[in-house]
Amino acid sequence: MADAYTRIADAIVPSVYAQYSFEEHVQSLEIYQAGILFSDPSIASKLSLGGRSVDMPGWKDLGNDPSEPVNDDPADSIEMKKIGARREVAARNVRAQAWGIPDLTSILAGDDPQKLIVRRQTDYWQRANKLTLLGILKGVLADNIANDGSDLVRVTGASIVDTDIIEAAYLMGDRADKFKTIWMHSKQMKALKLADLIDYVPSSEQGGPLIL
Repeated sequence: MADAYTRIADAIVPSVYAQYSFEEHVQSLEIYQAGILFSDPSIASKLSLGGRSVDMPGWKDLGNDPSEPVNDDPADSIEMKKIGARREVAARNVRAQAWGIPDLTSILAGDDPQKLIVRRQTDYWQRANKLTLLGILKGVLADNIANDGSDLVRVTGASIVDTDIIEAAYLMGDRADKFKTIWMHSKQMKALKLADLIDYVPSSEQGGPLIL
């Protein structure tokens, strides 16, 4: 007698998946949360007028010429000095990105990816702006290396110790104690943590640089 049972091989078993999960990006947005970047109202108002860049003229500081003694000789006049000006340019960075979702994708997937795209736009653009900032900083360092003999660059390689931070800060001379924040790669942060070189104190008690 032939086998009359309907077996699994005779049926079509559909593949059923759980609800779509979301893989969050691992990059943190500390540079914005720490207030390193912020909107400058004066520049923003000028950018609202259009154009690819904004000219920002300004005055240079007074020089280091020594002061002169005073006497009552009318022929001995003090040499007149002048103050210089500088011209800086703020460039407008116009960036774009697009995501396309056909209707059929949502129907067959059983979940609407457009909702995720809308929800994650802010975080995406924060990460994208972070990459833009890193590109700008690389350009600043490259300019210093090419035109100023790397006088503001200290290379530590893959390793770092506490003295490297001091050495880097004092590239600014008397302004070394003006630094409030250090933005470093997670590998260097890990090295400092393993060496137990980071102390965590409340914001109200912080006197040194904030490390990110």
